[in-house]
Amino acid sequence: MVHFGIDVGGTFTDIVSFDGRKFIHIQTLKTSEFLGNPEIVEKYSDAVFAIAGWVKEGEVIRTPNIPGFDAGLFEGRKVENDANCFAIYAHHITEFSNIFAVTLGTGIGSAIIADSRLYRGNGLASEIGHVFVGGNERCVCGGIGHLETFFSGWAIKRRFGRELNREKLLGLDGFRVLCAEIAKAVVILDPEAVVFGGRISAVLEPEDFELIYSFLPPEFRPEIRIIKDALAVAKGAAILSGGGG
Repeated sequence: MVHFGIDVGGTFTDIVSFDGRKFIHIQTLKTSEFLGNPEIVEKYSDAVFAIAGWVKEGEVIRTPNIPGFDAGLFEGRKVENDANCFAIYAHHITEFSNIFAVTLGTGIGSAIIADSRLYRGNGLASEIGHVFVGGNERCVCGGIGHLETFFSGWAIKRRFGRELNREKLLGLDGFRVLCAEIAKAVVILDPEAVVFGGRISAVLEPEDFELIYSFLPPEFRPEIRIIKDALAVAKGAAILSGGGG
């Protein structure tokens, strides 16, 4: 049986199928185009929709990085947080039992795999992009001084008007802030691995994130991985659609 996963991101939407063995990329389109065509949602009514936003108990409650998002379009559908779907895929291909997953794209997402299962907490576990880290810049969610104001795709575009290469990304103060915040999560969770995904992560290399170790006691040394697969979130959603995860 074929299952479908759809990654509704801040900029693009990816559609993937999975038959239990092989993933197939069906289509990528702009998220604004996808949201403007309800018939596409209806066509894939049995899919899991990975949403770049806060999802609790099967409901999309906030989408700061998707302007004009209409939660009613997905009423009665299976929805999941996009970083959670990325974590499911990360577990699928790395086989680590305990993972702290981080997505760096339009926003900053994160998720937890604990004992090979997705950890949800009270429903909104691990929204690291919206913790206060300092400063007075307003986040797209309305808060002040959140991590996303330092190193997210939207914050970089706001500041520079363009995407940045590896050298310039590593030179940003925001990169150091990001690594320090991830280190806090590592001390709390003690994961086997920190696994990165997303468009910004794809520009970087695992050794770049070894800065995280400088904020940690020497006893904490999770492996650092980067999954450079633009379809990772959609693939994780497809796995969930098939009952995995």
